[in-house]
Amino acid sequence: MQITYKRNGLKNYMVIKNERGSTAGLREKMIVRNKIRCLAKMTPQSIDGSSYYYYDIQGKVSMEALFTGRTLSKNELVSILQNLSGMLLELQRYMLSPDEVIFTPKDIWLSPDTLEPSFIYVPDMTPDDSMNIKALAEFLTEHVDGNDRDAATMAYEYLEMVENGYMIPDITRQSEDISRDMEAPDTPPIDPDDYWDLKEGISDEMKPFFEDTGSDKKTDTKARVRTAYICLGLVIAAAGVYIAFVLNPALFPIVLTDEEYIIAGACIAIAFAMVLTGVMYMFNKKTAKAEEPLPETPQSTYDTISKPGFVGYDAAVQEKYGFEEYRADDEGGEKTVLLKRPRFMNVGNKYPTLRYDDGRHITIRKFPFIMGKMKTRVDEVIDGEGVSRIHAMIKEQDDRYYISDLNSLNGTGVNGKMLEANETVEISDGDIISLADTMLTFQAGAIIPSAASSGTI
Repeated sequence: MQITYKRNGLKNYMVIKNERGSTAGLREKMIVRNKIRCLAKMTPQSIDGSSYYYYDIQGKVSMEALFTGRTLSKNELVSILQNLSGMLLELQRYMLSPDEVIFTPKDIWLSPDTLEPSFIYVPDMTPDDSMNIKALAEFLTEHVDGNDRDAATMAYEYLEMVENGYMIPDITRQSEDISRDMEAPDTPPIDPDDYWDLKEGISDEMKPFFEDTGSDKKTDTKARVRTAYICLGLVIAAAGVYIAFVLNPALFPIVLTDEEYIIAGACIAIAFAMVLTGVMYMFNKKTAKAEEPLPETPQSTYDTISKPGFVGYDAAVQEKYGFEEYRADDEGGEKTVLLKRPRFMNVGNKYPTLRYDDGRHITIRKFPFIMGKMKTRVDEVIDGEGVSRIHAMIKEQDDRYYISDLNSLNGTGVNGKMLEANETVEISDGDIISLADTMLTFQAGAIIPSAASSGTI
């Protein structure tokens, strides 16, 4: 299949040659006359006796370019799958074949704002395994955020559906399955008495892990603390009654001798001291247990040595890469080196740059490197009036650099020559790159001061 790209005025087109010739079939008429959800608008054209299909992709970016070096979140994945499902259902409604849709990610066009896709439907296209929906499912699985369990589960489930011959994703069912999988299993607690044999033959270090630390023990501790506080309250009340009795004996019908006064006061004082001591002991014990640190990790056979000079690397290599510490196994005569905490260099690193005429520069610290106006989707914001939201991408391969136009409205140029929409060319040191009306000079491997950061300065 012959695919080219054309820029015609304010429109960008993906152009596919009609392999059937100029005869318009039923499917071609259906695509032209009906606005089918998530299918790129198609216009047939006849040029020099040959028939071509022109697909309007203005303002769109290919899925491959948009997610090169980036991951799909759950919301982004759901949005894509929902639109895919709607498009496939529309095809069924119009009795069109999904085998005639191109599903390769580089030929699926997304709106940068909403991620709404525009699929390319080629009437009477001969099915090609490289363009079937499995290519899309594999791409989604490979680029999903692996740290997002929901997203990863959804992507893998859809890939499994496709491999089993199903094309329409069931977002509702998948969401319910994910929610169910995320819930904690309703498993009854294990009774240690049922596994008494596990306590046999264990080491002293492991015995604490088999002790009864259940709710009964916690309840007993709380009960003891509560009892101690009650006793303290009773002793304080008795002491208050005794003081009132001493100060005003007429309030009480009992008459005590001086010796009995002394004995009663001593008993109350001793009881008060004992109860207070018990309460303080219980409180301190509870606090100490709450603040008890976790047991230290057992020392491994690796000893940490915080000094320079380690096996296998000379001083020059140490200085270059800045290894501060290492660990060595002292068993036997050989030493196994595990590098620890490499210190990255801050001065004199070589990064490609894009320089403005006024001396400002953009440091390229990662590849691929996407430029445009849309802050949430690009690595560097270019504020030129004619710059598209997602305008161009620079990538590196085998120490060579390439720039690709990303279907921009006003185009990307290299040394005065405009690239076709989505064209990729190699660039070298000193090349002048134009993003619409913004001019930049590419410098490969320029030495950047340590204070410089990505962006203009």
